[in-house]
Amino acid sequence: METSSEEATSGSTSGQQPTSSSGEVSEHLDDPDFLSDYASKFNLRDLRSLRVTFCSTTQASDVLPTHLNPIIPQEAQDYILPNVTRAMLENIRLDVNLLSNNRNIKTFIHKLHQTVLNSIARVGTSEALTDTLVVHLIFRTVDFDQWPMVVELHPTLEFSVGGTTLSAVPEFVINLQIDEKQYSVLVIEDKHLKNVTPTNDYGEPQIAAEMIACGSENVRQGRTIFNDMHIYAIRVVSTYVTFYHAKVKKEYWQELDIGCPKQQSITITRYPGNDSDPINGFDLSTQNGRLNVIVALYQLRQLITS
Repeated sequence: METSSEEATSGSTSGQQPTSSSGEVSEHLDDPDFLSDYASKFNLRDLRSLRVTFCSTTQASDVLPTHLNPIIPQEAQDYILPNVTRAMLENIRLDVNLLSNNRNIKTFIHKLHQTVLNSIARVGTSEALTDTLVVHLIFRTVDFDQWPMVVELHPTLEFSVGGTTLSAVPEFVINLQIDEKQYSVLVIEDKHLKNVTPTNDYGEPQIAAEMIACGSENVRQGRTIFNDMHIYAIRVVSTYVTFYHAKVKKEYWQELDIGCPKQQSITITRYPGNDSDPINGFDLSTQNGRLNVIVALYQLRQLITS
């Protein structure tokens, strides 16, 4: 995916490359041994070393396959819940029985309610509630676990930078089965709102590492280097959802096999939001947020299976 110079200027970026060779030397950016061993520990220095940057866009088509018009079944449309607001979900005494007659929808509202309450609690940083909310979305609201798609929970992925091997364990990976081979096409990571901070770009370095790990696994599975590999990711922080897309050229994988890239780079585009702050994403606690997320998930679902 190409980003116009105008968009690149207007969008915010993170993980920018050092402008001086002295900076590169002092940070050991060319030495894979200085990379974090695990994706969960990735930081802005790791992004500079692997020449990865993030940028924002105001155009959904830069990240999502908006040219697709999937048919969204009525049972999925029911999850939009036009009468359910964030203010209602913040009410500790909310009665889900009054909001729907559908048992699956009631379960979703209950999980959404608990996630909202958890996000405003003064204590506790458990991500379990966000986990269950995401599970409901990808298994029931939008069924990604349907052949030829397979949802894998907490898979261990690896990628190598020269002779250094790094590990990533995403929350969920959507795999596509083709000709007895498995390709990772969509990474989903979720976090508690209190577990991400602006000092580490709200967990985006981890997203980058997991996307690279998925791409590297695809190269191994396919036993070939794709000219342009498209990788998608979703970050869910509490009820806030951000979508990511990157197009990785084959030359990047070739450089990565030797060591830290010198010429090639990756730009990961986020939507929505003008920076890495998750509260700029779609909010599942609002009608508009639920609508946008469900439509986007069905667009990705159709893209994966088409």
